[in-house]
Amino acid sequence: MLTGPPFSRSRDEQMAMMAVSTRGRKVICGGTTSNIISRRLNRTLLNDMNQPRDVKVPPYSRMEGFELVTEGALTLSAALRLFEEVFAPQGSNANAAARLVALLLDSDIVNFAVGTSVNEAHQDPNFPVELDLRRNIVKCMAKVLESKYMKRAIIQYF
Repeated sequence: MLTGPPFSRSRDEQMAMMAVSTRGRKVICGGTTSNIISRRLNRTLLNDMNQPRDVKVPPYSRMEGFELVTEGALTLSAALRLFEEVFAPQGSNANAAARLVALLLDSDIVNFAVGTSVNEAHQDPNFPVELDLRRNIVKCMAKVLESKYMKRAIIQYF
């Protein structure tokens, strides 16, 4: 799972190359991240307007070579809440967070590639407090995956 732009734009290419060279299913969480990957790999990012609407979780998108492309902090926070609850996959009516959780739970090993660039929107004092920094959300997700679901979680920072 790729989430967040790298601290330095000079590493955008490295992140994109890692995305295509890594085996297994791939997920992007974050608008800026998906735009970087789209631009670097010259792949079209498609918004899926036929999905069920959810007022709490932004819609997901599609890109060739990726199982799922979502918004960032809102979707990750919603997915973390689902991990902490008793989760049951919702099939084709699932929102982006539920689809993300289902994909991660269907994996034995989850590699998180986390960009460390500071998102200015998250510095706004009006930004909801439950949407903690991406790094902290990912750390919590990795901990829950390992302790509750017996998955192996690896976090790499960019």
